[in-house]
Amino acid sequence: MSSPLPVISAAERASRFARSALSTALVATLVGALAAASMLHFTRASERGTQAQLDLQAVVTEHHVQDALEWRLISGWLSPTAATSALDQSRTRTAALLDSAGRKGLSPGAHARIREAHVRYARTVDEELRLLTAGDVTAAREYDEAEVDPAFEAAVAGLAAGIREVSDGAERSRLVSDAAFLLAVALFVVTSAVQGRRRLSEVRRKQERRGEERYRALVDQSTDIVVVTDRAGAAQYLSPSAERMLGPRPIDTTGPGMLTVAHPDDRELLAAALRSVDARRGVVVVELRLSDLQHAPAWRTFEVTVQDLSADAAVGGLVLTGHDVTERQQMQREMEHRALHDGLTGLPNRALLADRFEQALRSSHREDAVVGLLLIDLDRFKEINDTLGHHYGDQLLAQVGPRFRGVLRDSDTVARLGGDEFAVLLPGVSGIEAAQEVAQKLQVAMTSPFHVDGVDLDVEASIGVVVSGEHGADATTLMQRADIAMYVAKQRNLRVSTYDPDSDTHTPERLALLGDLRRAIPGGELLLHYQPKVRISTGAVCGAEALVRWQHSERGLIQPDEFIPLAENTGLIGPLTRHVLNLALGQARRWIDQGTPLQIAVNLSARNLLDEHLDQVVAELLTRHGVPARLLTLEVTESAIMTDPVRAQELLHRLAAQGIEIAIDDFGAGYTSLGQLKNLPITELKIDLSYVTTMDIDTSNSLIVRSVIELGHNLGLNAVAEGVESAAILGDLSRYTCDVAQGYYLSRPLPVEDFEEWRAAWPGLPATPKLLAMSGVVAPGVRGGVAEQGPGGVDRQ
Repeated sequence: MSSPLPVISAAERASRFARSALSTALVATLVGALAAASMLHFTRASERGTQAQLDLQAVVTEHHVQDALEWRLISGWLSPTAATSALDQSRTRTAALLDSAGRKGLSPGAHARIREAHVRYARTVDEELRLLTAGDVTAAREYDEAEVDPAFEAAVAGLAAGIREVSDGAERSRLVSDAAFLLAVALFVVTSAVQGRRRLSEVRRKQERRGEERYRALVDQSTDIVVVTDRAGAAQYLSPSAERMLGPRPIDTTGPGMLTVAHPDDRELLAAALRSVDARRGVVVVELRLSDLQHAPAWRTFEVTVQDLSADAAVGGLVLTGHDVTERQQMQREMEHRALHDGLTGLPNRALLADRFEQALRSSHREDAVVGLLLIDLDRFKEINDTLGHHYGDQLLAQVGPRFRGVLRDSDTVARLGGDEFAVLLPGVSGIEAAQEVAQKLQVAMTSPFHVDGVDLDVEASIGVVVSGEHGADATTLMQRADIAMYVAKQRNLRVSTYDPDSDTHTPERLALLGDLRRAIPGGELLLHYQPKVRISTGAVCGAEALVRWQHSERGLIQPDEFIPLAENTGLIGPLTRHVLNLALGQARRWIDQGTPLQIAVNLSARNLLDEHLDQVVAELLTRHGVPARLLTLEVTESAIMTDPVRAQELLHRLAAQGIEIAIDDFGAGYTSLGQLKNLPITELKIDLSYVTTMDIDTSNSLIVRSVIELGHNLGLNAVAEGVESAAILGDLSRYTCDVAQGYYLSRPLPVEDFEEWRAAWPGLPATPKLLAMSGVVAPGVRGGVAEQGPGGVDRQ
């Protein structure tokens, strides 16, 4: 059974309606209150966001102020002290603005990122200040590009992101505020909302006025020029700096005012930029005439940014912002000049010469012309540096270029390649004869003394000559072959030498041989042959000269004259000499152990005498093999000593102090003076074989040999004759009391096994060579009385 429906009386319905009405009223009141509160809250939030946005925009302005100060500092317009003070003030303002933005709507994360970027940028500017204060302008400019500019861009980018964040937040608050305002109109008091809106608008207007005032202050104080013109160049507005620099001339509403201050060569460029520019920024570099300098008019180079802001009612024209880049361009030109010119002489350097060489060759290909190249090396220049000092040498080098220019065409290039080496590029010469003629003119130009600080200095030159087509088609090949020709001129005392393929060791075959030689030294392909030295007075074997041979795995036996020059012209002569000394001293040790010790002679090259550690290497090898120093003779040529006499003499004295014998090889063919000879620690003179081999048919050579023997004895030295190829020569040497003989008449150089057999069978000489010749006795190594001869009759070692 269902229960009856409740019966609601009229009084109760009235009561409920009253309560409902009261509730509705209360709800309406609450909604209205909430709407009003929400409106006020979001209105204030929008105000704070707007203020935060303007604060951040002010920070952007301060960053640009700091950037302008930093630019004026590195450009030299502002001292580090003044810059530091201004930077500190701007940074203080920036910190206060950032704190204000953080309180008014900028999120903590964005606030931290912006502050971190600001601090990083400040640190880079401070480091740049430190470099400039220390006077290191170049390092400061490099640091500015590498660190300061990126830090500035990062800080500005962070500020842009923060502005977008607070702007978006303010816009959202504004929208909510507007919605609350509409609701409040329906439910609450309209006037309070209107008042809030009025307050918000007033805040915005005040902030905008503050921003405009700050921007105008920055423009007024900026060193950049700001000009507003129309497309014809008529100026409508000039910033104070533009008025100071350009004067009132550009203010011309009837004509092209800005074009009148541009350089005539740049006016069309600027006019074209004004005609074609749009809302995007365009940049041109032009020269503008300034009126505020002491020596007006003066032209300065400006980087001008042009932007069309005609659609902006506040501007209404084209905005030109000019930044003075005169010093920067001058510095760039100076750096380019330094990169392409020699600092001492001001002449083009190797890089600029190579560029002009390539251009000349390309032009010659088109015009079927010839390009000549002269490579010049000063002779005895080192003596000037060593004797008078580098100041005199530098002053002399500075005079060489002008001396050369006096005999050259304007189209020719004189360059300094380094040290005392110069080059002359001859574009469009008629051929090799014309290039050689220029080389001779340069030689004549060098004949007059160079006057340096009251001292007359005489210096000569060795010149290598090449021309394109005949000696090569590319710059690299021609430079290499000119260097070879110059080296030949210096070695042969020719003064001028044209490239000759026969004197070029830089062939593919030579390079392959060089690679084989590098592997042959540790690979055991090098071996020694020994040529005996016989004491004439007793006929006893008194020593042996160790001569290196190369048993190539494919080419067979290679003679020294094929690979020794190759080693001397590379870095292999040092390892090769060490290897030969090691082999020779190892053999000396074996002969000692066999009870038949014998003195061994080893040849040194000119390059060896430049090795300051050679005496230590020899001492270490003597100790390793346990060979007494007196059993080692080191032979050096006169020409090798003359390469660097002072250094060679010091090295030879250190070697002789160990007890090593020192011999002058090929004596008579070089340039050693008697004064130098008596100061060298030598014990032996080896007469050049060119005199010995012909002394029996050339009386003048016989007289020279006799004189050298007497000179050696008078100096207390042993005289050794190499190139003894007949009994007659041996007899004459005996009459001249020569001490030691060496040559094919006695024995050619032999492998160690054959040498030991020869030595064991050697009967010695009769009492005198004259008796030997009269008795018809044939010395070992001789068939039918004629020596077994190698190429040319003598061993080339």
